[in-house]
Parts: sequence; structure tokens; C-alpha cells
Amino acid sequence: MIFVERKLFLPGGFYALLMTFLWLFATGNNLAEEKDLFKGRRYAVAVRTNPPPKIDGYVDPLWLKAPAQTDFIQRFPNQGEKAIADTRFYIMYDDHNLYLLFIMIDPEPEKIPARLVERDYMFYPDDSINFYLDTFNDNQRAYYFSTNPLGVEQDGLISENGNKVDMSWDCVFHVAARRNKYGWVAEFAIPFKSLRFDNSKKYQVWGFNVWRIRKINREISYWSLVDQNYKMFRLDKGGVLIGIDQKVSSGNHLDFLPFATLQLQTRGGMDEWIYKGGLDLRYGITSDVTLNLTLNPDFGQVEIDEEQINLDKRYELYLQEKRPFFLENTNLFQLPIQTFYSRRIGARSDIKGGLKLTGKSGPYSFGLIGVATGDWRNQGLGDPNRDPPEELFTVLRVQRDIFRSSNIGFMLTGVEQNPGGRQYSFNRSASVDWNLFIGAHQFFTGQLVRSATYGPGGDGNAARFTLGHYDQNFLFYLDGYFYDPEFEVNGTGFFWKLPDKGHRQWTLYLEAHPIVNRRFLRSWGISAGMAYIRETLEQKPGLGINNRFWLEFPDQSRLELTVANYQDVETDYRQQPLKDIVYRGTDAKLALQTDIGKPVSVRLEIGQNRHYYFQTYTTGYDRGILASVMVKPMSNTFFELIYERRQFLDNNFRLMPIEAIGQNDAQIWILKGRYLFTRDVFARVFAQYTNAAEYYEYVQDALGNYYLKYTVFDRISANLLLGWRFTPLSAAYLVYTEEWDNFGRPQIASSNRILFFKLSYLFSW
Repeated sequence: MIFVERKLFLPGGFYALLMTFLWLFATGNNLAEEKDLFKGRRYAVAVRTNPPPKIDGYVDPLWLKAPAQTDFIQRFPNQGEKAIADTRFYIMYDDHNLYLLFIMIDPEPEKIPARLVERDYMFYPDDSINFYLDTFNDNQRAYYFSTNPLGVEQDGLISENGNKVDMSWDCVFHVAARRNKYGWVAEFAIPFKSLRFDNSKKYQVWGFNVWRIRKINREISYWSLVDQNYKMFRLDKGGVLIGIDQKVSSGNHLDFLPFATLQLQTRGGMDEWIYKGGLDLRYGITSDVTLNLTLNPDFGQVEIDEEQINLDKRYELYLQEKRPFFLENTNLFQLPIQTFYSRRIGARSDIKGGLKLTGKSGPYSFGLIGVATGDWRNQGLGDPNRDPPEELFTVLRVQRDIFRSSNIGFMLTGVEQNPGGRQYSFNRSASVDWNLFIGAHQFFTGQLVRSATYGPGGDGNAARFTLGHYDQNFLFYLDGYFYDPEFEVNGTGFFWKLPDKGHRQWTLYLEAHPIVNRRFLRSWGISAGMAYIRETLEQKPGLGINNRFWLEFPDQSRLELTVANYQDVETDYRQQPLKDIVYRGTDAKLALQTDIGKPVSVRLEIGQNRHYYFQTYTTGYDRGILASVMVKPMSNTFFELIYERRQFLDNNFRLMPIEAIGQNDAQIWILKGRYLFTRDVFARVFAQYTNAAEYYEYVQDALGNYYLKYTVFDRISANLLLGWRFTPLSAAYLVYTEEWDNFGRPQIASSNRILFFKLSYLFSW
């Protein structure tokens, strides 16, 4: 029986797994008692204070009422040894805030590197102090905070016992840092209302850890050591924070964030003024449940998306989410098979309003999202004569903690187009997932999905699981990945899939990555990934092995070589019966990245791949280069210039015809720059050029067959932003954006110009 005639096969063991999942979800495996979580772990003590310390980067004698926490241990370069540079910290609190003081002693204070960058922008490899607060002490989710010697704010969410770190999460907190003749100092004030925790307990016991990164000798030292056998953010290897009493509460706080925008848009020689206002509301229903509402939100981008070269035009490009409403708690909705991709929402029409409810109750974490899109002129949903259609998006996510550091969950997603209208359609999915830590170094993750579609498409199944091992020297795993021809979740998700094609894939990955810490070499690694792929409509399997070798040097430079050998199979749809196109190829890439901490750093990638052109049902090659140089002339300034070129060739290494496949010699130039006047006042510039902008149409030949015909043109876009964050989460932006192209005309001319002003202010009670 040919694979094309088979649905995704779910053996009897699957049903046993599903029943086990449902039993665990309903009953769970009780977490260890609080005293067991405390036992054998290092602890820090927080003490009450009145008055509160002043957060200014100077050491107030008031801090001495709290016990000093010291004795940091190296993770790098010499694991287990006492830290070369001493670090100590103190913790206090009152009814409103948690206060932390960190003192970083340094024998060479004049060499301490630090850059002034925007909030949450990567300042590594600057010196930094980092800590997390696992407020439920369950190793499932923690709040992450960090700063450098110039007091740059950085915060995020850690989840799945350190496997995921979401830097898009932002909260209100205060930090001040200063360099001095002994090293540097950092002070934090974190409002309890910015955190979620169970305030019914008499005393709080929070998971807690601190680590310091010191650039001079690449030292990473921990208060509670997370050794090299584990990822840096591993939660169950940290200590605990005790001493916070029951009087502390996050309260039923309310954040009210109204905004106003003014936009002048020039297109086709016509000017249009656009005024807009809306609001975001964030309400803490309980100490661990939060409601977010948005009305007529402004999701216009203050930054434009970067140009990308699409190597296979059968698949869409993935775009990063930048909109605040969708960024909060995004890690809760991220799954191996991405059934929720927030950039789908608002892509076809404006967002009228949205609701998000997230929180934690006992061992359960949950999230609910509902968003309506459409036009305010059509108050009711379901007008079948409107294009684009009006849509209603819903997402429900529930996750349950089990054992000490594992979880299971389910998620429902759906989009309804024209609800109640004659052109009504929907795309829905239901999935179950698990993240299990088996012993100290083994893991088992997976997901099962069922999709349902009314309209174009059908119902189908998909599954993915990974069983593996990770430690200081080795990583290996077995990965299985399957989906039916009818499986479809791109109404709400992001899923690379060809129409009417199913997929089965097995991958075995082996990697060695020992750390040697020699004078000229910090570490090296070698890996091999072996894959077996079988798709519907194809009689032969795809086979491949991907080899990688890399060297990492003491200054953080890295050299990497990747070589893949494979047999690939594609379907020629022009043949009846359908015919397989079988070809063998070798892909190769060499990459070099120099130390990004130096004033000038360089990235260079060169490579050549075997290529399949779906437009012509032929094979060939693509080869290319990517080069970038980053310059940091001052601590508050950086510029980066990126150049990428990709050529698409036939089997004789001649350029493919443009009208058949699109731009055959694609080039992109990108210039990025930032300048910070202060920590809160900044300017950004972004400009890019590509000759690979494309327009395509279906053309009929003399025999009545349709084929794709491409037209390519040049496009330039530029974006200049001035920003002022005058209070936490309140900001004013002035943005100028313009695009130029030569589509349909002999010379490049302006096609779109926008002058945009936005003002938002956070009211918090």
C-alpha cells in the first residue's frame, strides 16, 4: 500500500499515552511539600525595612540590616572553584517592593566594559548581574531581571525549567547602577504588584538564584551553582529566597495605558491625516490572575520588518512579533508545532478589540485570548460582501505542573471568518503536549494535534516528539515528526506544509561539545544529524546526514563548518501518473563570528546548496554570502552594516531565468544604527535596499496550462525613530518611514511616506 493512501498511523501505544496524559492532567502528581523543596538548597533571607532604601546606585548603610550573601562559585572557566571576583548581595522588602543590592568587587575596575543600550537590548558580553524569582517555587516559571554597570533594564520570563526564556515580557521596576573604584554596584526595586504569587501562605518560599558575568576573563559565577551539565537558566538547580511574610500582596492592581497617534501618510501624491486613540487595560484580578483588555489598539509598527531572501517560495517567511498586547506571556503559548502565530491576527484587517486572561492557580497555568478584527464601519460581524473578511480569533491554553520540573498541557485555537455570513469558514485545532524531565539529564517532549477546517481544506492529525539527553559534553536525541495531507493550522498558526502532502520524518542527532579552556581554544564541537523522510505522493524516501564542526576561541570568536549530504525527492505534477524527481546533493556553509564585545566585530557566511525549483520542476544550485560588520565607536552608539547575496543557478551553473523563478541574483543591504542620549532618550535608524522585490501572476500558455510569471523590481525603505521613555512603560515616539521602488516605472520613486507620532502614558493603581 502506497503512503499516499494512509492517514497518520496512531498505534495502540498512542492511546495508552493519551489516557496517561488525561489521568495526569486530572489528578497530577503532587508537588513535593514545601519543606522538601527547601531541603538541601541554598537559601537567602529577605528582611523587612522601614524606611525603604533609595535606589540610586550608592550603598546606603540601611542595607547592613540584611544578611550578606556571598561565596559565588565558578561555572566558567574553572567549574567548582571560588569566583575570581567577589560578589555579594543583600535583600530587603516592605509592603510594596522587594529591594536587592548587589556589590561586584573587581580587581581591575577601569577595565569593566559596559554599553548604554535600550531596555531589553542585548548588552552581553558586558559585565552583568542576573537573578530570577520563581515565585511559586515550582521550577516551571520565573521572573528574570538583569542589568549592566550603566543600569540598563532587562527583564523576561523563564519557563519549562529554563528551556525557554522570553525577553519580550516587561514589567515596572526600578534599577540604578554605578561604577566605583572597587568595581560596581546595582540596586533594584521590584514592586510586588508586578509579580504573581500565592499570598495565602504564611511565609513565601521562592525559587531564587543569582549569577554574575565578567567579561575580562569570561567568568560566569553562581550563588547556587548551575554546572555545565545544565543550561544556564535551569531552575531546579537554584536556591530559595525566604523571609517574606504574609502581609505582602500583589493586590488587585489596575494599569491603564491610553494612547493617541497622529499619522500623515503620503501615497500616490495624496496626503492623508489619520488620527487614532485607544487603550490597553491590565487588571490583577487576584495575586496570580491577570486580565488584559485592548480597545482599538495601535498595532502600527514603529519599526519595519527586515527584508529576507526567500529560498523556497512555496513557503511563507516567518515574521517576528513586535506588538505589546501579544508579547506578554508568549512562552505559555509556544509549542513545537506552532498552532498559534500571533502575526496572523490583524494581518488582513484592523483589530477592533482583544482580551487576554492569564494566570496560575495551584499547579495549573492558563491563558485565554480573544480578538475581533474588521472595520468599525461595519458594527456587526459577518458581512459576506466585505474583502478582507472579518475574523474572530480565540485561543485557550491550560498547562499543569507534574512531578518536580515537568508539565503537560492542552491548547485550543480557532479563527472564524465572517461568522453568521454566507461565506462563513473556520480553521480550528486541538493539541496536547508534554515536557518531561526524566532524571537529571534526560528529557521527553512532544505534542499531538488535530485540525478541523470548514471551507478549503479538511481535517487532519500531526504529531512531534523528542527523546534526548543533555550534559556537559554530549547532546543526543531522537525526533519524530508526522502530519497528514489534510492537516492545516495556518488559520491561526505557522506551519510549513505543501497542499495535499503528508510527511513522516525520523531524525537522530548526536553532538559532542567538550569545554577545554585552553589558551587558544575555549571549546570545540562536532555533530551529526541523520534523517529519514517519507512524503505522500512520493514512492522513494528522502535520506540525509548533516555534519557540523565548530571551534570557539577564548575571546568568543567562533568558526563553524557545516556539510550535508542527502537524497531528496520532489513530485513532478506535470506528469500523469505523478512522477518522482530524485536528486542527490551536498550543501556546505562556512561561518565566522568574531568577538561582539570588541569595538569592531565581523560576521561572515559563505555557502552553496543543491536547490529544487518548484516553478520549473528542475534542480540546480543556490550559492551565497552574508557579511556584516558592527562598529561601536562609543559606549552609547553602534552601527551595523549587513550585506546578503544569493544566486540561483541551473545544473550548468548558469543563472535561472527571472521570469520563471523570480530574482536570480538577489541582494540585500541593511544599515542599522542606535544612539542613546540618555538611558531613556534614544534614536534609531534603519535603512534597507533589495533588488528582489517581486510581483507574480498566473499566465496561460498556448496549450491552456497556467504557470507563474515573475516581475522583479528594486525597493528601498528607511525608518528613523526618536523615542523618550519618560516613566516606566510610558513613552513618546516620533517616527519617519518612507519606501521607494521602481515597480511599473523606469526610475525609483517614493511609493509610501509616513510621519507618525505616538504618545502613551501608564496610570497605575
